[in-house]
Amino acid sequence: MNTFYFDTGVRGYPTTKGQVYRNGVKQIPFDANAPANALLMFLCDNPNLPESEQPGVIVREVVNTTMISKYAYFRV
Repeated sequence: MNTFYFDTGVRGYPTTKGQVYRNGVKQIPFDANAPANALLMFLCDNPNLPESEQPGVIVREVVNTTMISKYAYFRV
């Protein structure tokens, strides 16, 4: 299990404890059973999109997060 960060694109500063900002942009952490060097493509609720069949793409369940999406698509 590794921790990854979803970049929201929202600029600002932390207003609530536990919020993560990198370079002034809000990030939402989540854990997934993917290699640490995997690159996040996108998050969604469907683990069976056509992208899941592409070589070098893995789909993993998202846990320990405030994200409402259930799956993360990664390029490895």
